[in-house]
Amino acid sequence: MEYPFPAQKTDSSGNDWSFMRLMGMSFIASLLQNQHLVDSAKLLVLGTLIETGRRLCKWLMERFQLQYCITAQFDEGDPAYEWIVLFLTQENVWRRSRDFRVNAKNSQRKWGVQAENEIDANADYVPTYEMPQLFRWKGYWVEIKRNKDSRQTFNFSSPSGPKTFATMIISIYTLDMNVLSSLIAEARARYQETSRPNVTVHIADTPTYGPGFIWSNVKYKARRPLSSIVLMEGVLESLVEDAQEFLNTEDWYTEAGIPYRRGYLLYGPPGTGKTSTIYALAGELGLEIYALPLSSGFVDDAYLQKAASSIPKNAILLIEDIDCAFPSRDDADEEDVTTYQEEDYGMVIPSPFPSGRKSAVTLSGLLNVIDGIGSEEGKLFFATTNYVDRLDSALLRPGRIDKKIQYRFATQSQASALFKRFFGRSTALPTADSSDEKAASPPSPPSPSIDSQAEAFASSVPEHEFSTAELQGFLLRHKKDSASAVACIGAWVAQEFMERREKEGRENERKAKLREKREAREARQMEGTMAKFGGMVGAMYGQPGRSAMVGGMVTGGPVEAPPTPSPAYDEGRRVDLVDAAIVAS
Repeated sequence: MEYPFPAQKTDSSGNDWSFMRLMGMSFIASLLQNQHLVDSAKLLVLGTLIETGRRLCKWLMERFQLQYCITAQFDEGDPAYEWIVLFLTQENVWRRSRDFRVNAKNSQRKWGVQAENEIDANADYVPTYEMPQLFRWKGYWVEIKRNKDSRQTFNFSSPSGPKTFATMIISIYTLDMNVLSSLIAEARARYQETSRPNVTVHIADTPTYGPGFIWSNVKYKARRPLSSIVLMEGVLESLVEDAQEFLNTEDWYTEAGIPYRRGYLLYGPPGTGKTSTIYALAGELGLEIYALPLSSGFVDDAYLQKAASSIPKNAILLIEDIDCAFPSRDDADEEDVTTYQEEDYGMVIPSPFPSGRKSAVTLSGLLNVIDGIGSEEGKLFFATTNYVDRLDSALLRPGRIDKKIQYRFATQSQASALFKRFFGRSTALPTADSSDEKAASPPSPPSPSIDSQAEAFASSVPEHEFSTAELQGFLLRHKKDSASAVACIGAWVAQEFMERREKEGRENERKAKLREKREAREARQMEGTMAKFGGMVGAMYGQPGRSAMVGGMVTGGPVEAPPTPSPAYDEGRRVDLVDAAIVAS
């Protein structure tokens, strides 16, 4: 039996497929005939080709730069940044710059430039270097660019808000790494030569939060010669010799396995020349000073560690008045440093703040910076104090403080040397008299020699009674007339002694009043404490017919009042009185 239906179905499917192919070709033909659609497709292909070419060119440029350029980055705040800025200034790269930051001249370092025909040099013109600059150095092309939005540090105490730190990027078109090293070495040498007449002082005086450099305040101070420091004979020379020997023996410290650091403590009365000695030493050895005040409220252990870690090698870390930061642990054991505050209801509770603590820096944090795990090597640590007995014994041990130098009040030999330094120089101070008046005046009688005047001056100054700063203040008032200084020194000494006696009397009177107030306050605090405990005892053990103290009033019969405690009580006696009251009840 034959079934013709499948054959008919197959022919129908073939016809449908042919029809569909015909319709598809017709649709494509209609699209190709649409001019707008064809133009859009051309633009799509053209854009793709352009983007591909742009990416290819960028890739080739990056490969070219990596192969023919060395790039170095210098962050503001790092000492190397200062080297590069001075190098660019001396290379006159700023002449191609059109953007400047103008500041009035002061002691802060800015590396400013001056115009050739500037009339009054009272301003610093500091190039910003924000636009790329291209110059030639020793046959190599060097390009610089300064980015100012690289990082910020948050200083909430500054009215200007967050401070922006810049980054200097230098590109040298060569593959020789020695060229970059030579440029940095020359920049550092120029920096040292330029800074030699001055002492550079870095101060951490503002809090910084987040990334940023701590030593943001940089100042210049005139270099002070060692001859201007009047100390006892041999003190200054031994200090300079010891510091110079330390700087020259780094290899010996490394071979011996000894930490390469040195600590000095200068202690003595105020005005005896401790800080001046450090400035003169820094100028003599060409070192920079990094001064950190521990008394600032924002300085804590973490801040101290960050500051010490950012100090470069062969520099001085200076902490002045280190005794003001925290009391000695020995003093805390001998004295009761706990303070008390009185509440409205008469109870006495300990204050949450220790009375002797004046800084957020702890003793353990400071010791860790000096010679602990977090300590840095290659630095000179200097500390000054007016009261060495207040320092903890752990801070004074060798390895932390290697050399202690005591400063005393001036001797007669120091007074004589100070007088000669004032009046023994060849440069005379200008006077208000004109040259005509000087010519018309009769010749003055010959003045005695400076040596004899210095001897007479020193004989009127008692030994170890006045600091060199006090004597210098007196000599400044007579700097134009040495004979007047010799004639008036006796009266000045008598006046100073009289003022000291008056000041001592006022101080004793003030201390007596404070002692009376403290004794009265302690007596009131003791009475309130006893009243409170008496009320508690009466409420717990009070019985009919027996006396009890409730709320500070005696109930249940007459009883003898407890003896009034002495104002100079301590916690042990107070506990004994409380126990006696409980037993009596």
